[in-house]
Amino acid sequence: MYEFRTLLAAIIEENLWTQQYLAEQLNADQGTISRWLSGRVPMSRNHIGKLISIIPENQKGNLLKAFLQDQIPPECGHLITLKTTGLGPPEGTEKKPLPEFLKNLTPDLRRNLVFVSELAMRSPNVRKIADLIYKIGNNIKS
Repeated sequence: MYEFRTLLAAIIEENLWTQQYLAEQLNADQGTISRWLSGRVPMSRNHIGKLISIIPENQKGNLLKAFLQDQIPPECGHLITLKTTGLGPPEGTEKKPLPEFLKNLTPDLRRNLVFVSELAMRSPNVRKIADLIYKIGNNIKS
């Protein structure tokens, strides 16, 4: 969880938040935030969903990418490459139209969501994260 926790610490600093403030926003305690930042405890699916819903729009895509990258075991890193650009089919093949998204999503976040949906076909855990993000984006209560 190195990349995710580093980026989370940077987001906290950039937004001038304290660990206590973030804990209150996520219904967690400050000690939990500290454990996430130190890498002692991974962030839960519910907390990552809440976090994505409260951080500024321009920080969502990178944080989600870092979270997903950290979920891939090091010995499997060569099997999956996470990237946010060039997600189209190989040259010479027909491009599929992109799915419709909410109008207020940034292009970067849209690319990341497309990427997550492609990964979801391969991993049940990523599928759960994608479902949660979809619910957050569409304000669906579970």
